Amino acid sequence: MIEKEERILRQNADEVKENTETIQEMKIYNAMRDGIKRGKKRSRKRIFSLGMGAIAAVAAVLLIFSFSGLPVAVKDEPSVQSASTGHWDDFKAYREDSVLDPALASALEQNLVKPIRQSAENKGYRIDVAGAVTDGRKVFVLYSVQNNTDKEVVHADFSLHFGTYQDPYPRKGTSLGILPGDSRIRAGQTVNFIYSTNLLPSRQYSQDAKLGVILTETSDEALLSSSNKYRTSLDVAFELDPDMLKDQNHTIYPEQTLTVGGQKIIVNQLLYTPLSTYVDVEYDKNNDKQIFEWINPVLIGKSGDHIEKLYYPDLLTSHNSEVYSDDSKATLIFKKSLAGPLDSVALKIAGIAAQDKDRLKIVVDLNKKQIIEAPGNDLEVVEPVPEEHAEAGEILLRRKPINDPYSSSFSMSLPSSYTDAEGQVHQTVNKQFAAINFGGFSRSKEGTVVDEVRYNFGEAALDYPQPLTIKVERYCNPVMDTQSVELSSSK
Repeated sequence: MIEKEERILRQNADEVKENTETIQEMKIYNAMRDGIKRGKKRSRKRIFSLGMGAIAAVAAVLLIFSFSGLPVAVKDEPSVQSASTGHWDDFKAYREDSVLDPALASALEQNLVKPIRQSAENKGYRIDVAGAVTDGRKVFVLYSVQNNTDKEVVHADFSLHFGTYQDPYPRKGTSLGILPGDSRIRAGQTVNFIYSTNLLPSRQYSQDAKLGVILTETSDEALLSSSNKYRTSLDVAFELDPDMLKDQNHTIYPEQTLTVGGQKIIVNQLLYTPLSTYVDVEYDKNNDKQIFEWINPVLIGKSGDHIEKLYYPDLLTSHNSEVYSDDSKATLIFKKSLAGPLDSVALKIAGIAAQDKDRLKIVVDLNKKQIIEAPGNDLEVVEPVPEEHAEAGEILLRRKPINDPYSSSFSMSLPSSYTDAEGQVHQTVNKQFAAINFGGFSRSKEGTVVDEVRYNFGEAALDYPQPLTIKVERYCNPVMDTQSVELSSSK
């Protein structure tokens, strides 16, 4: 695999040195991704994460939503708040967690997490907020739930308020980490959690914070009931200054343009905090492609002969957070800060996942099982076999296997609405029977990716005017083009 990459990279003799560096970076990058993925696989049962219309949860969708599809609301007796009385262990359980978020681990290592030590009790349940930290972009709240009843419970909802402001529903980008164990809080048990969410740079937040938690019993009767008698709310108010680390932050305004695959990316801001490094970018409105992901972005800091590189950032977009309202802006979040002072900082990228804006739709004739238009030529309609329990009007959209050496691929994302040939908008249908081995995203050890997406138009769609059009929200089309831009220099 590597030999093939090297042969391709060396085709242009003038770029031998740069391409050799790219190969090494790719090796390091993939090794890091593999390690991170193994860690995430070990901890997969320990986190709820709210994304765009989807929730990765351990127990059930009910952990976040009620059957009505609305946030869980509980009107019962308020919890009673008091100072925590438990033994203070300086966040020992969190410090010992082997798969802790690197930003939080850094905050703990630097003793930046503010002790809160406030608790609330209600109907035999107790929540203790141990501490919290924020760099103005990301906030972490460390707390535990103690179950002094004979019932097993899980989280039904969790939220953070700053004054009158609450992280908006459906709280994209908000997550709840669980220290070793699972999501269930059994009778007599205490479980440690980590709430985290992104903060809007443009918003002025109050220092009056409040963590709200709603617990629900896990019996079949409780999970199927709309009654609040099975749910308990607990609220802990505390003070948290969103600017608590402001004096340790450092901001640079590069206003540099990075052109990748003909698409202009303006780097507006570089923010160093004790927790992370943030690179705020904006996509030129005249770009003819929609950019969905970055391929192997690397932040390179130089100080004399010393070079430090940060790999594998998170990409914050309107798809996975409330920070941005549209797809014109994004933020790269490197879970570490470059060690300063630095002579120069550069941003390097191997390419982007992007597609022409006017091709972001799938036009299909449902009766003929035929694709008329698609974002790429690698998409096909597959009619499910009987054992996959497909319903009438349901199809499988499959992308032909592709090679992905940078592990940058992601699953195609489609909305829950589509349009018929006469312009009438319809909604997809929820499945009545769970499919078995029907659709999904997979990656082989060799780097080959297969992407299959189920789409249920509904049986009635067979009689709608054909063809049917689906807007495409995200589509992985790698555009490989290694480029770099200087963000700061002492010269």
